[in-house]
Amino acid sequence: MAVKVLSAASKLVSARGVMIRKMFRRTFIFTCSIVLTIWVVPGLAANPLAAIEKSVQLIDQGENSLARAYLAPALINPRISAMARSRAYYLRGFSYASEGLRVSALRDFNRALEFYPANPMALFALARLYWDGVAVDQDDGLALSLFARAGELGHQDADLFLALGHLYGRGTDQDISLARGLLTDLANNGDALAMSHLARSLRASPESYVQAADWYRKAFAAGDANAFLALAFMYMGGELTAPQPMSEANRLLRQAAAAGSAGAMVRLGHHYLSGTGVSKDYAEAHGLFLQASALGSADADVGLGYLYQAELIAGSPDRSAGYWYQRAARAGNVEGQLRWARLLLDQQQVLKARSWFAAAARQNSVAGHNSLAWLLATFNDARLRDGPRALVHAQAAVDAQPSPGHLDTLAAAYAETGQFAQAVSTQRQALAALATPDAGLRGELERRLQSYRQAQVWRE
Repeated sequence: MAVKVLSAASKLVSARGVMIRKMFRRTFIFTCSIVLTIWVVPGLAANPLAAIEKSVQLIDQGENSLARAYLAPALINPRISAMARSRAYYLRGFSYASEGLRVSALRDFNRALEFYPANPMALFALARLYWDGVAVDQDDGLALSLFARAGELGHQDADLFLALGHLYGRGTDQDISLARGLLTDLANNGDALAMSHLARSLRASPESYVQAADWYRKAFAAGDANAFLALAFMYMGGELTAPQPMSEANRLLRQAAAAGSAGAMVRLGHHYLSGTGVSKDYAEAHGLFLQASALGSADADVGLGYLYQAELIAGSPDRSAGYWYQRAARAGNVEGQLRWARLLLDQQQVLKARSWFAAAARQNSVAGHNSLAWLLATFNDARLRDGPRALVHAQAAVDAQPSPGHLDTLAAAYAETGQFAQAVSTQRQALAALATPDAGLRGELERRLQSYRQAQVWRE
């Protein structure tokens, strides 16, 4: 059949030219896919256990889609054991998680446990989703119970999370002494993350700063690149002394960045951007942000957006400030959401801007609450205004930080809901809290006060 299809396509190529060549290529690809299905899938079905082992290799190589193709026959093969099927579901879930497809991963981890409830890898993976609140509502108690079960079944990383539960009081009562004991045991057995968490715990007491620094150094040597990022912050924060603390901090950041810490790349990039302990070097900052972005850092995307927006680095149509801010925003980065929303406002895309301010507000960003409230209270288009909703967000911003700007927004929200007495009172508070001698800003606040005294709302 394949020969007939290819032969027919070849005749069309000679008769119809370029357009038919494109059709031929599509036909060829489709035909090849049929041939591959005929020859590959039966091979996989004949030896599903070998296919599962092949999928492990492919996942290690980052070939997640191909790995899932190898796993597909094993998921439905009636001759393999429940344990093997559970492993296949876990591996497919892991491949989904590796690509950020958390909902699909959640489904497969649960399926893995349906077939074999004692699968420690699936238990641990599911626990991580509940611990991080990814694809499910965060549930520390359930996560800890799953970690405990995985640990009982031999998962080596489960004990670390049980220790963290006690250290931070997540899912159980906080017990720092117990947590440090557990972390010390793990650290003495070479667990780099246990070393870093133990160091972080010890930083709570000034008398333990030196001990914390020692554990950070051990953690870095054991493979935790972020340990030197934390140690750099100790020098920058004055927890540790050195003849030139910022130079020492930057040295540690360079080592952490070279070891693959995206956080260190971003921090060092900001130092080159601002000239903190180094000479300003926008090209160096740009390079560091690009490296961190490639590792998935949304903070780096914000840094790249700023470099392009401030015209410190030459931009391009497909890599503008908006591209990077939007990328960070979609990754859930609050600063990215705020900056992308402001760019959208500048472009008169108010409805889209409002949705991104709302996204930041959902993460309890004070700036997100305030910016969203201002739009909801003052925008000219009545379809975009919502006084009661503006009042809720403005009050949240003021509760977090009663600054003149936040009080000003709250006053506008009161006015929008017809509560002019409260608007006048709140605007007076905004003026009283104004410490800056900026006559323009004071005049703007006073003009709004006059509007509220005359029972008039404010419109942008």
